[in-house]
Amino acid sequence: MIKARLIYLIVFLFAYPAFASAKQQLDLYTWRQQEQLLWDKINRQNLLNGIQVNVKVIDFDTYQAHIQLAVQNRRVDLFQWMPGAAALAPLIEHGVITAQSSPPDSINPNALPAATGADSKIYGVPFAMQLEGMLINQKLLAKHGLTVQPRTISQLESLFAQLKSHNVTPLQMASDQWYLSQVVAEVMTAGLLNASRAKELIAGQACFTDSDYLNILETLKHWYAKGYINQNVLTQDYHGMGTSKALGNSAIALDGGWRAGPNSVFYQVDKSYQIEFWPVPGESGHFYGFADGTYQINAKSKQAELAQKVLHFTTTKTFANLFANTLNEIPAYGGQVQINSANLRAQAKLLNEQSYDASLFTAPSLNQGTPSYQQLVAEAIKQVFSGSSAQQAALHIQRGLNSWDYVGAKSCTI
Repeated sequence: MIKARLIYLIVFLFAYPAFASAKQQLDLYTWRQQEQLLWDKINRQNLLNGIQVNVKVIDFDTYQAHIQLAVQNRRVDLFQWMPGAAALAPLIEHGVITAQSSPPDSINPNALPAATGADSKIYGVPFAMQLEGMLINQKLLAKHGLTVQPRTISQLESLFAQLKSHNVTPLQMASDQWYLSQVVAEVMTAGLLNASRAKELIAGQACFTDSDYLNILETLKHWYAKGYINQNVLTQDYHGMGTSKALGNSAIALDGGWRAGPNSVFYQVDKSYQIEFWPVPGESGHFYGFADGTYQINAKSKQAELAQKVLHFTTTKTFANLFANTLNEIPAYGGQVQINSANLRAQAKLLNEQSYDASLFTAPSLNQGTPSYQQLVAEAIKQVFSGSSAQQAALHIQRGLNSWDYVGAKSCTI
């Protein structure tokens, strides 16, 4: 009897790797290296009942081209994608993704624009809500006795002038297209433009040449001319921007909550780095709450039905708690989440209480044609940094949108 049990134990031990590998395998492609930590934990805890998700990380610079090729070859089961109608359009056009049969009710409604196509249907599931605003190097400000948060634009510009007098670049920026359109344009809009006016722009009831929108471009031009923004902005990329700020060359950046985690470049350089977030203190004075992107199913995958089970899991509270406390990011889940990090709880509080309730970046009405608002606003910001007037840059946006007869074309003739 003992011998029989011993033989059974030996057989089981040799067979265990086979049992472990008997899970059904799905591949998730992403540009986010941190996803590996999250899905490794999900796999170890067997939260998907016999499904294992293998994460494949692709460099962001080549990600879109790589995925669009890989999905055709059916090597991708699940993948993450950039937010909004403009980003989703080529996937929808080529049948790579299909609409969800019903909206994910457990997801924060403010995150759903990230998953909304130009046809107003929901594709995939949003994965994170990011706080975007002015990211502050609090230690550097404290060093110069400048920790009081500005409540007006004039107070902010006074702070910029004092920082400049200490040979500190007040505001660090980059020229990446996604950064200018997703971060700079939206953070400035959330601070300087009343949300009701932003909604009128989205509905085609206001124009991008109107004075209150012009103020956004004029402010950026003024700050650049005064030397408040790094003068190499047109050649600086996002990685370089982060490194420069981490080294203490600048005090403030327009940036997102993904930079505030313990694995960010700031804490790699200085483990006691102190981060705070301020809104741009203008007419609105709000933060931009940005839905970072979506999990998608490759409709051409042979395992699309299995992938749908994983997608459903990303809408649950269990997933939301893991996401928050593994990645130190705010999940797109709309219910109560247990967040361990005090810093992340503070970000979530700002998102809940001071988020701008409009998004030009993800608005289908502005981004379903070519050139999209996302493209045009990034070009307009580069133009004001290159010497164009705010009026010329605003005309560039308006003409580009009018060229494909967007919703406001008839009201905003030029």
